[in-house]
Amino acid sequence: MKLTRDELLVLLIEECAEVIQAATKCLRFGYDVDHDIGYGRNSDELAKECGDLQAVMDELPLNAAVKEQSQYGKIARAERAKAKFGALVPSQEGK
Repeated sequence: MKLTRDELLVLLIEECAEVIQAATKCLRFGYDVDHDIGYGRNSDELAKECGDLQAVMDELPLNAAVKEQSQYGKIARAERAKAKFGALVPSQEGK
């Protein structure tokens, strides 16, 4: 049975939260860190959560042209912002 659009939106919200949590752990504890508590490497968990998010995104009835234009422009916009305003994330050096 296919999921409804509203059900897909709920899954999208949940997966976004899980990506945020995994990315935060990468920043807080280290990208390649494995705490040996059954969670695995932070980078592997982030990859898994990004894959789950992509799977939900692929099922949503999104305008493909708009999605593609946005997808490929995001990094360029972030690079321009970094050049203009400096680092996007505070440095972790010395911690």
